[in-house]
Amino acid sequence: MRPRLGIPAIRRPAPKEPQVRVTEVLAHLDLLDDDRIDPLDAWIQRRLSNVHPEIRAEALVWIRIVRHGGPRRRPRSTATVRNQVMASIPFLLDCSKRYRTLRQVTRADLTEWLFPCAAPHNEAVALRNMFKTLRSQRLLFANPARGLSLGARPASVLTLLSPEAIQTLAAAAEGDPALKLLIALIGIHALYPHQARELPLAAIDFTGGRLLHGDIDHPLDAFTRQAAADYIQLRHSRWPHTRNPHLFLSSQTAHSRTPVTIGWMQPLFKDLPVTAQRLREDRILEEAAVTGADPQHLCAVFNITPDTGLRYTQTFHPDPLPDRDQEDTP
Repeated sequence: MRPRLGIPAIRRPAPKEPQVRVTEVLAHLDLLDDDRIDPLDAWIQRRLSNVHPEIRAEALVWIRIVRHGGPRRRPRSTATVRNQVMASIPFLLDCSKRYRTLRQVTRADLTEWLFPCAAPHNEAVALRNMFKTLRSQRLLFANPARGLSLGARPASVLTLLSPEAIQTLAAAAEGDPALKLLIALIGIHALYPHQARELPLAAIDFTGGRLLHGDIDHPLDAFTRQAAADYIQLRHSRWPHTRNPHLFLSSQTAHSRTPVTIGWMQPLFKDLPVTAQRLREDRILEEAAVTGADPQHLCAVFNITPDTGLRYTQTFHPDPLPDRDQEDTP
């Protein structure tokens, strides 16, 4: 294609080039008009499409503050926004059948609607948040959800990963150095996913044979050592001049000093049978299985709270209370 108006043709960038940085520079110079449709906004509009227009407008005020924050309110993650919207939609649809505005909702409406819910905790959290926010914005005369009981949080039973899941993880790790190192850091050293993403390159001490950063001080096992060496070699070959101090890089962060985001990590686990958090839980469960399910040991090794330590040991001692009650019985 010939250049128009005498402007030289722009070479199409290779897939590895930092295209996002170009858009950042253009946006900073006020030369970029981003007219892309916000996918989350489109999703929210679809979910609210059958809600009464006035109730929908009120709910959108709340959702906007959850998404973008406000005075003394920090913006929440996309996952939190989706969860709270999904939890509130059935109630908003029910209100649309009887009311024209959320100002008509009473405390009795809320308790009556929550009563038949099998696990009302998530719904109650979302509704309390919504009505509290709308009251603070002076869109309501009173907050009918004030002091509303949240109900019991749904309990989850932690279980070890199946051999098939572990084999799938191992096979996927062999073809991706970044995933292999993540599996080592989370599945062996039990780092939280955000800790792994924010880990500095200097944390891998090959000479001393340690994984060192802040409160983290673990021996560098053979699997983690090899996984780190393979990924760092790939890192140096792909971004030889980067000044980013973090271990994990992407095409965006290699030209900055920020860590990779959860949006970088999630695609790595997308087609796997477990999430990064589930992988960490499996590591702690494995430690509990081989050490007699001692919660104090788990707290010391993994720096978790006593309540969390007890939660992991309940997998192996599901109901310790009856025995204790029998011992107290005269």
